[in-house]
Amino acid sequence: MRTLLTLVVASALSLSVLAPLAHAQGTARQRTLFVSALAEDGTAVETLTPEDLVVREDGVAREVLKVTRSTEPVDITLLIDNSVASTRALQDMRLGLEKFVATFAGPHPITLMTVADRPTVQVGPTTGKAQLLRSVKRLFVQPDAGATTIEGIIDASRAIAKRKPARAAIIVVTSFGPEFSDRGFQFALDALAEAGATLHVLELQDTQQADTTNQNVRDRNIVVDRGTTETGGLRELLLTNLSITDALQKVGRAATTQFEVVYGRPDTLIPARQVEVFSARPAVRIRANTLQANRAPR
Repeated sequence: MRTLLTLVVASALSLSVLAPLAHAQGTARQRTLFVSALAEDGTAVETLTPEDLVVREDGVAREVLKVTRSTEPVDITLLIDNSVASTRALQDMRLGLEKFVATFAGPHPITLMTVADRPTVQVGPTTGKAQLLRSVKRLFVQPDAGATTIEGIIDASRAIAKRKPARAAIIVVTSFGPEFSDRGFQFALDALAEAGATLHVLELQDTQQADTTNQNVRDRNIVVDRGTTETGGLRELLLTNLSITDALQKVGRAATTQFEVVYGRPDTLIPARQVEVFSARPAVRIRANTLQANRAPR
């Protein structure tokens, strides 16, 4: 009898200890992701609801709790390839950048950087249109200089990480010319993840073409491909330089028209390895910034 009573008491004590632990592990917590929604023609979708999205962690669907339009200013960095390879595109780049500044500077701070020879900040983050327009008009091709696009993305990302804005986007206008960055693609992807910035890239086909087997060029192509895909950005191939202005407007609208998606997830000891976001609406593409979520401890 005494032995039976001891077992009952021990069992009760063990249950009282394990119950709070089990409850804590089963408690849902919230996570927020930034997403953009694009129509079939590539224009930004203005409205989105929880029913329009599917969020999965390691293949398991999570409950989308709330979707709201993000209203915070976007910290925008324009990263411009002014190397010799971009000579034919320079005038059209100036025109496109002038309209971009006129449209988006003001509510959104803009940094203007160039990548010929080395990454160079032409104008630090500012909402002043006049200062930005003066710098755009002074853009020129640097003689005998190659591009350092990867280095530029790394520098821009690290600067954003220090500023810690609510939202950030890096918009790259690049040629297909030689790449002279010393660091490989992983450095750029890590810097993007740390900054939480969305990468958008406009690739200019009507420019000098570099050897695609060159390791530096291959690294740049990986950054462009994975960086845009994993941060939810756009990658546009422009067949003619005349389309730069319209492409910059399209990318600018995508960068500034974002939604905050809040979803619930169980509080488990083992974090999810992969977060994915899909569209539940036909003809709507969802671009989600999951690079940071899939790399940072959760």
